[in-house]
Amino acid sequence: MGRRSDVVAGLAFLALGIGACVGGGRLGFGSVHAPEPGFFPWIGGVLLVGLSLCLVVRGWRQGGAPMPAEGEWARPAMLLAALILYVPLLELVGYPITTAALCVAALRILKTRSWWVTVAVSLALAVGTFLLFHRGLGVELPPGTLFSRG
Repeated sequence: MGRRSDVVAGLAFLALGIGACVGGGRLGFGSVHAPEPGFFPWIGGVLLVGLSLCLVVRGWRQGGAPMPAEGEWARPAMLLAALILYVPLLELVGYPITTAALCVAALRILKTRSWWVTVAVSLALAVGTFLLFHRGLGVELPPGTLFSRG
């Protein structure tokens, strides 16, 4: 086997992409002109599966690089855990809060220097994408069962 780190990372992201496809499929697809909440997660999952397969093949064909040291796995593992938690929390808490929290976690894991930058970028991303999809494209995003009226 070639670059084991690429193969392992590719397989991990392959599993994540398959999970995104399954989760998006459960939310419903709709169509290109009338997308439902699962449309974009499913498309993202398909893209992630394709890119992951490319990484696995590339890693398999290339030679020589050793696996990263044990300490180098902590940050990617934390990021993967945050992404895995994002999916079930999305329905429970809702898109804006969950997306902002995921962005905060990712930026802190990537060691962003300033909390102000982390919070500003996270809020801008969550609000900006919410406005783009909900208001601009008319895509209904999960409001969250904790905050829904009913």
